[in-house]
Amino acid sequence: MIAASIFDWAKSQPDKTALDYNGEGWSYREFAGEIAKARGHFAAAGLTSPGIALVAIGHLRGWWVASLALRSLGLTTIAAYDADATVAFGLSGVRAIVTSQRESWPGLPQVSAALDGPLVDADAKNAPPLAFDSATSPGGHILLTSGTTGAYKKVLIDPAFEAAYLRRRLRGNGINRNSVVGVSDFGPWTGVGYKSPAGTWLCGGTVVFSQARAPHLALMRPDLTDCTLLPALLAAVLAQPEGTFPYHARMRLGVTGGPMTQAQIDQARARISPVLINGLGATESNAIAVTVIETPDDHRWQIPCEGVIQIVDENDRPLPPGRIGRLRIDTQDAPKSYLDDEEATRTFFKDGFFYPGDLAIRREDGRIALMGRVTDVINVSGQKISPLPIEERLREALDVTGVCLASLQDAAGEETLHALIETPSPITADALSAALGRELGGFPGVHVHFVPALPRNDAGKLLRHKVAEGLAALSRP
Repeated sequence: MIAASIFDWAKSQPDKTALDYNGEGWSYREFAGEIAKARGHFAAAGLTSPGIALVAIGHLRGWWVASLALRSLGLTTIAAYDADATVAFGLSGVRAIVTSQRESWPGLPQVSAALDGPLVDADAKNAPPLAFDSATSPGGHILLTSGTTGAYKKVLIDPAFEAAYLRRRLRGNGINRNSVVGVSDFGPWTGVGYKSPAGTWLCGGTVVFSQARAPHLALMRPDLTDCTLLPALLAAVLAQPEGTFPYHARMRLGVTGGPMTQAQIDQARARISPVLINGLGATESNAIAVTVIETPDDHRWQIPCEGVIQIVDENDRPLPPGRIGRLRIDTQDAPKSYLDDEEATRTFFKDGFFYPGDLAIRREDGRIALMGRVTDVINVSGQKISPLPIEERLREALDVTGVCLASLQDAAGEETLHALIETPSPITADALSAALGRELGGFPGVHVHFVPALPRNDAGKLLRHKVAEGLAALSRP
């Protein structure tokens, strides 16, 4: 488990920096010491047996100290991101809602009453530190899926497989003991916000948090070896004046939550790092693909990671190259179900595989490309299309930050095609007409909407159900 690794590293490399929070560093010795203080504090409060602790701490360093201490005492943690949403998690067996008196979380008393769990202050006071005890069975951590289908699902990272799960991810991403990993402002309820720090500490590396600050400040450490940004954060970084942040000649810059435009790739190479990473994964699964972007081909076609990664037909038979089918990933040393959701488990987990709901295609050389979502196929006048490839080509051709295609019934009951274009700047009529003609020539009368921002979740993924809700609202008389 992660806490055990931190205490081990505190013995073998006590002075090495374990984490850097907004420029303030903690060594492994200091990090382990803070976890030991929290262990003593929570043990004195009676939190020493199995159950769920909802950790409502926004400060990322404080959250990790509390969570790792609680897990080392046998509790399973889940990160709260909003007091109003916590009851909707559908949790049972909540032992406590852990928060910090130094933060203001309106509504937590109501959450405490609804979940029947007492509020516990995370700020250690008079209890003596409690040394790590390897005999205690550790607890897990619950992640929340992206919510792109309209509802968050819970995924338990069980300590029984967590170490193997994270090591497989480390191998795919190239993270090791010498890595200095920037995780920006990702919350620990997300896959990247949990797996990146946890995996880095497992192998003895350094985690760099940049919370509630201008996005470019995540790049200020000159020794960063790896950094992950959302497309919106990348755009904000590139909007900064020349010379605002250092150039990293060897850093691996990963962009998750959506694709980059070719213009962003060129600018990022020139101003941030020559090494750009195209990654594909899911909260519920092992890493799917990691590709260094060196040619235009790499932007679209990805190199699968280790494990069994297949494209199958509707009867779960592997398809040959060139055929579009459903993507699936083996669940060895990984979650095999959703927590407290048997129906969703039957839909997405089957026979040792996780089905993320993506359509994909494989080339003869083994590379794969996404072709949209199974549930996002658009049917207009009998023509069915997978929107993702068209959206990416339109986004590239128009040099905008996002495009979303959606269908909607009009007043006469006919399906109409809508194109929502995310851009802060106007697009000329000629450029728009040419791009739409090339990509959507078979769909006359496309309704175009210019929006300042498409609805996305905290991980930057497009919320198509929110787009549909917005279009439906516009069509009401």
